[in-house]
Amino acid sequence: MLPRLLLLTCLLLISAVGIHFGQTADTLSPVPDEILLVGEGAKSKDPERAALLSAAFPGSGQIYNNKYWKLPIVYAGGAALGFGIHWNHVRYNDTRNALFAVRTGNTDPENPLHGLSEDTLERETNRFRRDRDFLIIGSLLSYFIVMVDAYVDAHLKNFPKEKTTSILLAPSLRQDFGIMNGGLTVSIKF
Repeated sequence: MLPRLLLLTCLLLISAVGIHFGQTADTLSPVPDEILLVGEGAKSKDPERAALLSAAFPGSGQIYNNKYWKLPIVYAGGAALGFGIHWNHVRYNDTRNALFAVRTGNTDPENPLHGLSEDTLERETNRFRRDRDFLIIGSLLSYFIVMVDAYVDAHLKNFPKEKTTSILLAPSLRQDFGIMNGGLTVSIKF
């Protein structure tokens, strides 16, 4: 499993480097931040501050961006991952101790895992350890995703509030070779 993870990581790093070097420099002059803000009393948010707040305490970047509805998602996801890590870690310790007892010949009739074979205990020990480790990696990824969400959301606060793009779906009738066809027309306006 570890060689596959290392291979995937190397491929992602190589593709990221290739994308970086494949881009050309921007030839447009930068626009001052004041022009990007629209409307009276528009407040800009600092993306770096939002990311640092979220790094210090997950969810505080979302509070800084006034996205309170994201807090239950952040905390419920964190609680679910924490419970999964704890549950798998307890099962891993139980099966590891039972495996050790079987290998040393120390059988305890009070142990609920007493009747399992050595192969079954070894397989279950490896499974619980693998699941626990994947959940730890998932929790680190979710921590990173919460920080990126706060950073991106703060950037989006600085965009103009005018609706400059629209997508319109409308029914349409079309005649091809004397046959009437019905369908949908998609109009995109910038």
